[in-house]
Amino acid sequence: MIIRLSPKEISMCKQAATMRWQMARLSGVKNQRRDSGRSDNDLDYLGLRSELAVSKAFNIQHNLFQLGIDEGADIWLGDISIDVKSTFYKTGKLLFKNAEAFKASCAVLVCENLENEMIIAGYVPKKFFLENCYKKDLGHGIGLILDQEKLRPISNLWEVSVKQKQRRVTND
Repeated sequence: MIIRLSPKEISMCKQAATMRWQMARLSGVKNQRRDSGRSDNDLDYLGLRSELAVSKAFNIQHNLFQLGIDEGADIWLGDISIDVKSTFYKTGKLLFKNAEAFKASCAVLVCENLENEMIIAGYVPKKFFLENCYKKDLGHGIGLILDQEKLRPISNLWEVSVKQKQRRVTND
């Protein structure tokens, strides 16, 4: 699924990335850079565009200017916590540094296509990731990896959310 960002949204992401970068560095928080040749601000900017793309896909209100370090979830779809993962590569893989780092209900992988176009590659529930990932050292120590081919279509996450809502309504 390709999500296009407007010039206004791109501008907001740039501004929020600069703010996040400045606040994190002033707080002594280091960015977990995984891509050599990219600045910390580039990574924040990619992450914000990815979060915005996912929030647009699900029509979720998302505050790009949220302060503080999240608890492992970037976005909530009803009761489903989502960790949005980003890559500059269209064939990128879903990466976690270890099993403990996967704290959300699921992860969504977003790939940069163009500055204003993000590809939502798919999603994966935490349990499925942990059962199907493999370990590999990509130059920053051993991490957990899942190839895009193993991701589920993003439309399936919407179906899961709708079914959860229906169960809540039925049980109330």
